[in-house]
Amino acid sequence: MKISNKRTIYLTLFIVLFTLFLISNLNPVSLQERKNKNTLQYEVTVTLKLVQVYVTDKKGNPMKDLKKEDFFISDNGKQKSITEFERHILHLPPSKTEVQPEIIQESQLPASPELMSRKFFLLFDFAYNNPRGIKKAKKAALHFIDTELQPTDEVGVLSYSAIKSLTLHEYLTTDRTKIRQIVDSIGMKAISGRAESFEEEYWRSATAVNPSDASKQGNVKFLEGIVQVPHTPEFDTPGFSKFADQGDSRLQALFFSRGMTDFAKALRYIPGYKHILFFSSGIPYSLLYGIQKSYGTFHRANWGEPLLRQRYEEMCKELAASNSTIYPLETEDPATKIGFDSHVLGTYTLQKMASSTGGKYFGNINSYEKHLEKIQKLTGSYYVLGYYIDEKWDGEYHKIKVKVNRPGCKVHAQKGYFNPKPFIEYSKLEKMLHLVDLALSEKPLFQTPVHFALKALPCSIKGKPNLAVFSKIPMEKIQEFSGRYVEIVSIIFDKENNIVKIEREKKDFSKLPKGNIYYSSLVSLNPGDYKCRLVIRNLETGRGAVASSSVKVPKCPDYGIKLYSPLLLKPEKGVFYLKKPSAIYAFDSSQYSPLVEQLDQRTNKVLAVVRCSFSSIQQPDIKLSANLIHHLADTGKTIPVFISILNQYQEDDTEIFLIELQTEELQSGEYFLYLFAEDMLTQSRSLVSTTFKVK
Repeated sequence: MKISNKRTIYLTLFIVLFTLFLISNLNPVSLQERKNKNTLQYEVTVTLKLVQVYVTDKKGNPMKDLKKEDFFISDNGKQKSITEFERHILHLPPSKTEVQPEIIQESQLPASPELMSRKFFLLFDFAYNNPRGIKKAKKAALHFIDTELQPTDEVGVLSYSAIKSLTLHEYLTTDRTKIRQIVDSIGMKAISGRAESFEEEYWRSATAVNPSDASKQGNVKFLEGIVQVPHTPEFDTPGFSKFADQGDSRLQALFFSRGMTDFAKALRYIPGYKHILFFSSGIPYSLLYGIQKSYGTFHRANWGEPLLRQRYEEMCKELAASNSTIYPLETEDPATKIGFDSHVLGTYTLQKMASSTGGKYFGNINSYEKHLEKIQKLTGSYYVLGYYIDEKWDGEYHKIKVKVNRPGCKVHAQKGYFNPKPFIEYSKLEKMLHLVDLALSEKPLFQTPVHFALKALPCSIKGKPNLAVFSKIPMEKIQEFSGRYVEIVSIIFDKENNIVKIEREKKDFSKLPKGNIYYSSLVSLNPGDYKCRLVIRNLETGRGAVASSSVKVPKCPDYGIKLYSPLLLKPEKGVFYLKKPSAIYAFDSSQYSPLVEQLDQRTNKVLAVVRCSFSSIQQPDIKLSANLIHHLADTGKTIPVFISILNQYQEDDTEIFLIELQTEELQSGEYFLYLFAEDMLTQSRSLVSTTFKVK
């Protein structure tokens, strides 16, 4: 996912050549509708606000024994009652072979996973760097991943280059293997992380245009025709026009500052501190602030470029406001600095980034082990304070002040937070980050989405593995999402969490009938383990709903028969299908619907569509049988099941059955259904199981 120097995309973090045409599709709201946006109602809700706090003594060592009653917190000057409290204490064993975090909770809520984990972004700078520095940066980052990360730490990977600008290779994840793979490959060969591939496929689904093709339209050339950027309002300012005409490195300094500013604004809505490990030699100080020199009686004063200085300082302020701390690790080799005026190097600008955001500058990348140990010490022990607020969707900034009643303590806490703002006011970057968060995160940070049901069934079609996906969208649960502009994004991940398939559709939910809505799709896949995710998002309000399911797609048989998981059905009339079920699961959709949630209690009949493929058998004679086990019963008793075949037909290499399973009245609980198939001619057998619940 790239913020490219082509077609306005160097401004955005997750958007690969994400043009204004796409944005108009994503948020197709007219100017008049924007003026009337107050018609969209955003209710005040009570929500838990979490604040991350670091406390040290006078020597900078973390204070590890503070309790909830030791803290006082105010929000916009009003004292708040701390209801949730979490203490993260990092214990480093002498061998450093394993990091041992201790987490202690005090909460009015039931026991739950930790409230807030550490979040890191590894940012590699290729524009202000050299091959030796890049190599050392990668070595340092891999050491950090292998020795300093805790299991619950969330990590993302970004890079900045003169041509590609800002690129997100991986969104925040706890998958260390994936992060290590990306860092090891970065700068050496083309890689595509989940976030990057997600945006590229999303672009294609939304516009049916290849990002690289779209980037060829309407560009302004500079830097000897090597790099292209779009025309933006800032081009009309004298300072920017001069940079473009001169084609010097000052233009890249402007790109970097502006891209990082947009990145910081998007990070506002991710709670807690975001620690950014920045591997760079830094923007030369003289580009921003000039050089003032005296030679005897002659004094030369160059005050730098005001526009660059303004953008750089704005970037630092936005990073601080988003509670992002910068830890620069300077990649310039100390030996190469000899003989250079310090003002033409990037040391001072790196130091300013660190000091402005509450981070710490680390020079000499060769000492990365000591530097990373220090970062671990600075970030490893912290407290999480929770209190309840009346949250308004107005985008207002709240100042936070945290005090500790123990003398000799120095408190480092986030200075404040931004209320969520109406989605219609989100920037292009914020909208894409919002979608990436819903699509890729197990626990989305921007909002708590509504969850609904999804069922994924493997099957075989003409000897090739496929996956059928069915989902029930209960309109009573997502009524607030209904509107004229709703998108449905379907994503399939492999076992490595790589995106293998993505589809996007836009729907007008305001015209949908009341009641349950069903969605289905059919995808051809290779054998393997997959995770399916369906995201529904209102493009006016930003509210989202998510469904997910895991499934194993088996290999098609070389000989004999293969039974696949059945599609269970339940009686239901008057439902609406966003996409009609595939003909490979033939049933009367006016009378039945896919069972993706629960059956009603006292049910004694269940319909199912069963697919059984065969190979190297001319005329199969397949017989079906079944067992049903009540999982929640004390005895786990087996319940007799009688099968009636209502319809049966052959399609290529597959025998398809519509069956009725008759049993005793089913009580509430979870059930395991085992289906058996046997070819009476070859005695080839197959078994498959599925589960369902009764209310």
